[in-house]
Amino acid sequence: MNLAIKEGIKELRLRKAIELYVTGKKSMKQAARIAGVSLAEWFEIARERGLLVQINPEEIEEGLNVLSD
Repeated sequence: MNLAIKEGIKELRLRKAIELYVTGKKSMKQAARIAGVSLAEWFEIARERGLLVQINPEEIEEGLNVLSD
């Protein structure tokens, strides 16, 4: 697969993830997974695009569990 196609697919996945996140259909973590990026990368994308970062209680608890392991 050539580079232009790969970049196009990556951008489409990112756009879809943003759409689902902004409409509340997917969580931040789910959107990052759809976009194919890490959660840290998702935070950067959200900041760059002026998205409101919303963390639900389950994601906070999950993050704390990961940190305590």
